[in-house]
Amino acid sequence: MFRNMLKRSWLSIKRKLGRTIILTLIFFMMANLVLAAFIIKSAVSAQMDYAKSTLGGTVSIQADMDAIRENQKTEMEQGGDPSEMFKSMSRPSVKVETANQIVTTYTDYIKDYSYEISVSANSYNLETVETKGFGDKGSRMGGMPGMQSMFGGMGTTDDSSDSSLDSDITIYGVNAYAYIDGVDDETVTIKDGTYFDEDSTGSVMISYEFSELNSLKVGDIFKIKNIYTEKSVSLTVIGIYDTSSERANANTMYMNTETAAKFFDTDEYNDGNYSVGDVKFYMINSDNAEEFVEKVNAEFTELAEDNLKFAVDTSEYDSLSSSIESVGGFADTILIIVIIAAIIIITLIVTINVKDRRYEIGVLMSLGASKKNVISQIATELLVIGTFGFALASVTGTVFASSLGNSILESQVTSSNQQSERNFGRPGAMMGGMPGGFSGGSSRGSKSSDIPDMPDGDTLNMKDIIGGGRNGQKIELDINAEPIDYLLLFVTGYLVIVFALILPSISIMRYQPKEILSGKE
Repeated sequence: MFRNMLKRSWLSIKRKLGRTIILTLIFFMMANLVLAAFIIKSAVSAQMDYAKSTLGGTVSIQADMDAIRENQKTEMEQGGDPSEMFKSMSRPSVKVETANQIVTTYTDYIKDYSYEISVSANSYNLETVETKGFGDKGSRMGGMPGMQSMFGGMGTTDDSSDSSLDSDITIYGVNAYAYIDGVDDETVTIKDGTYFDEDSTGSVMISYEFSELNSLKVGDIFKIKNIYTEKSVSLTVIGIYDTSSERANANTMYMNTETAAKFFDTDEYNDGNYSVGDVKFYMINSDNAEEFVEKVNAEFTELAEDNLKFAVDTSEYDSLSSSIESVGGFADTILIIVIIAAIIIITLIVTINVKDRRYEIGVLMSLGASKKNVISQIATELLVIGTFGFALASVTGTVFASSLGNSILESQVTSSNQQSERNFGRPGAMMGGMPGGFSGGSSRGSKSSDIPDMPDGDTLNMKDIIGGGRNGQKIELDINAEPIDYLLLFVTGYLVIVFALILPSISIMRYQPKEILSGKE
């Protein structure tokens, strides 16, 4: 009986060729949309993982203003000096050893980090560029980590410094070139040479105007003076930068923090455990930011004692993830609509087909075929036609999904390019040159020897160095179907057939062969 059922199914498929073609096209179109939805959902999942690792969020150390106000209130009640309150309101600083220890302790959370210092110096047998009195964003108040200067390069210092000391050079120390203000928006670019990192101690980046005025080029060594100790410090030109900012102070020099700290006074230098400001930790995964803060607060209790707290910023990831999730929601909507529409359409076609074949069904039943055998025959026909349509869609579905997934790919590429531009000198996750030589198990940043020589007068934009993304590799979104996607396609397709057979099967179960053959049906 089973063999006869298969034979009848095959003959019915060949005899009703028009119906077979229509059903094949319906299954083919449905399968393309279903497969595309599954592929897009996989792409969205991959994009979310990429966003979490690329835009993992930033945890910065900030002043705990509530604690400061409470302490100020207590001090005033106890007869303290109100004039001292302003000092507590300044942007907070952290000892460099503490910041480095946090980095090396929590390597499972931190992808990168940044901090900075600013101090003034005096030129030594060098000429300085005349300025209009305003420094660029990189010019900070001398000796005050992270404090924005109103008059860059003027030698302004904090209360530990002698305000009568003159200076004509502004030193901006940051642990890597990537985190200089102006690099991100490309108002600061490298005109010659290369960038510095934690290992570039004794190296300096000078402005193009300053280099021209003093006939300095990459590789030259010059000296400038510490304004507090009067000692001269030798610096090697590692790069020459150019800036398009109108507020730029051409007498600003950029170097890593270890080099910049040589221009502190003895108390500020504190035997190498100097204070750094604007401390930020860049998370590997935004989901772990809060957990990281809890662990650091528990271990480094001195931060709270110094009226410091952590602020978590995952706004970039949140913004990107919302748009990605909307695409995932779009794929879910496509999947639901297609499945429902396919069930309705196939149900209608099968129902009409069953009515057209009611005499055939009556004959089969009168010859001893059960109603279940009849339903199985129709189901077999649909399964054969559906399998053929699904197989065809497996060939074309990936191309169709690629077309629908272009918006996701473009979003990912834009995100990748933006992040690459932020990673100048930091093209990996954890970098070599971390405190204590820690590398975090990933590739190091490019060194001077890795950068191609540039002809005189050409501007070296860091986009040319970084290339296509982190670690020099172009990051692409995989929108190709995986085996699981094909499996889900066939499972979903067969479930659609099962649901589409429910109403026709109920109709068949009501048939009576005697009434059909007598014409009373």
